[in-house]
Amino acid sequence: MKTIVLTGAAGNIGKVLRQQWSDGRYQLRLNDIKPLGPMAAHETLHAGDLRDAAFCSELLAGADAVVHMAGIGTDLELDLLIEHNLKALLSVYQAARSHTVRVVYPSSNHAIGMYPVETEIDEYAAVRPDSLYGISKVWGEGIARLYYDKHGVESVCLRIGSFETEPFERRHLHTWLSHPDMQHLVECCIEAPQVGFQIMYGVSANTRRWWQQTDNPIGYQPQSNAEDFAARIADIPSRGGPLAERFQGGGFAAVDYSNNK
Repeated sequence: MKTIVLTGAAGNIGKVLRQQWSDGRYQLRLNDIKPLGPMAAHETLHAGDLRDAAFCSELLAGADAVVHMAGIGTDLELDLLIEHNLKALLSVYQAARSHTVRVVYPSSNHAIGMYPVETEIDEYAAVRPDSLYGISKVWGEGIARLYYDKHGVESVCLRIGSFETEPFERRHLHTWLSHPDMQHLVECCIEAPQVGFQIMYGVSANTRRWWQQTDNPIGYQPQSNAEDFAARIADIPSRGGPLAERFQGGGFAAVDYSNNK
């Protein structure tokens, strides 16, 4: 049985993965600053600050992979983003280097959120972050690239779309990632024999998806399609107003926008 470190285990994605892995397919080491409740037989709690290099080293020692879902998941103050999306991530990669642990890193569609909605892109498109949060995810992808090129740490960077039980606005026709597809995606990252450094779009098999996957070494085959909900959501505007309708990052791209060209 593989040992998987799951950080951010009480977060939106972490708690879903934990529940979906309740069958004991993995030995789980769980980390979060929030309460996690009782531990199952295949789970152990590892409380500690991910910015602490010694704690991270202890957390990852002997693990097969770390699914690093901890961090700030929205566009907050720069100081918070630096502490939790940059410093903590660097500690995780230092520990992964020391213990030869594969990293599953949750990047975001906000790393490329300033692309117009008329544009289809793949994982080789230039980054176009839509916010400081998006910049923090670009930084994370850069760390993953550096640690693979210089230290051989394998990483899959997941540019996660709209992780929801069901899509509820028309932007989700392009960006939705269902819970089952997310589970499949992460398990592909864990189980693939080799991943090297790879960027994968965390998106379901949506008919209207903006993001195409040119290289798929992990064998991810999503099954859900937001088009099944189109009749209900196609007329529901994206949150953030008219500007949110222009850019792939939606409301993140609309905040503090002043470019009149």
